[in-house]
Order: sequence, then structure tokens, then C-alpha cells
Amino acid sequence: METYHITQEGNRWLLREEGDPRVLIETASREAALEQARDYMKLRTATVKVHGSDGEVEEERHYPQEQNPRATGG
Repeated sequence: METYHITQEGNRWLLREEGDPRVLIETASREAALEQARDYMKLRTATVKVHGSDGEVEEERHYPQEQNPRATGG
């Protein structure tokens, strides 16, 4: 399972695969980054870690959605 990170840099929100410096998605808002990441993850089994402006992980999302332990009661 791959791990991706959504981070804020200046006024941009970026999605990158862990260990890869290339930007996969760049948006102007956190909400847009989450929406585009959801679409990007449709054919992937992955975890997306969403970081706050302080760099700390605020939440984790699992794709596909059935992999989410909270969604399955696990």
C-alpha cells in the first residue's frame, strides 16, 4: 500500500507520494486537494496523510474507502 501526503507550502496545497519529491496535485485550498486526491486514488490502494499548516498530521484517509478501519468497524 502506498502512502501519500497532502501538505501546505505557502498558499498551495500539494499531494506527493511518500519518498518522491514530485508534486502530483497542486491546488489553492485544502478542500480542493482532498477532492482531487479522492479522484486520484480511485484505482489505488493507499493511505493519504493530511498535514496541517504546522506540518503535523491532522488526519489519515484510506483508499479505497472500504480499506478505512473506521468505515468497516475495524
